Amino acid sequence: MPPNPELEAQLELLQLLTSMFTSTELILPETTQSILDQYTEEPSKGLSYTQELQGDLTLSVDEYASTSEQVIFHISLPMKGDQKVQIRPKQPNFLNRNQYQALLDDIPNVEPNEELSEYILSTIDNVKASLQTVLKESTAEKLDEQLDEEDDSAVEIIRVWFWLPSLSTREKRDDMVNFAKDVGLTGFVLAGKPGLLAVEGNSQVIDKYMSRIKSESWSDIPKHHKKITERLRRILPSPEAKAFRDMREITDTITHYGQYNHRGDMSEVKKLMDQWGVGDDFGAVIMNSGA
Repeated sequence: MPPNPELEAQLELLQLLTSMFTSTELILPETTQSILDQYTEEPSKGLSYTQELQGDLTLSVDEYASTSEQVIFHISLPMKGDQKVQIRPKQPNFLNRNQYQALLDDIPNVEPNEELSEYILSTIDNVKASLQTVLKESTAEKLDEQLDEEDDSAVEIIRVWFWLPSLSTREKRDDMVNFAKDVGLTGFVLAGKPGLLAVEGNSQVIDKYMSRIKSESWSDIPKHHKKITERLRRILPSPEAKAFRDMREITDTITHYGQYNHRGDMSEVKKLMDQWGVGDDFGAVIMNSGA
């Protein structure tokens, strides 16, 4: 049987998707999995299949957020018609009917000459961005309500340490400092390989601060490059227990070495942390990072 060009094109697209997502993220029904397996084993063999290829893709709405909200995309690859791919999110439990309809209305149809894989990926990114906005607005409203109801003495004050495999861009370092100052956080930023960020203050304010860093300052960075890990979160007994007087960058106060002069002398950083009374925290963060 001669190869079916339309079926082959859709199977190649499905093959690409299975290579980009894990088997727990992209779930294929038995009929779709069977025809894909046959094609994978013998691509040159003519296959006969007239039904839609389908799959459900489950992803985190925001892999960098502390929430565990997920969205499920239903992907259809028809064999006939002008619309070669359809991708629609199922209604998340945190969207009401009107919000969900607005989300669907914002999804464009694939253009005639558009690369199908790019259309799928851009649709996923756009939907996730819209859902992240909804969640952030909902979280901000809840936090505002909670903060209004809480007495200042009941607010949890914490110190949080973040580790970055690399931090160099001056503008983004400045944002880390300035955004923290905007909301009254104290701490420091250390650029290089690795980079460090430590902040002290209201735990809810710190979470909102990090969300702003990722959504505003890092909006031009691809998601898979936004690598920052929380290494240590310590509850402080009172606001007076904070170690840092203000928010600052300490990169220029530390000796650097390496081919590009981007590796800070951690022994000097350790001495500075000891002076500030957070040497044990710093040691735990560095040991945990493997730096």
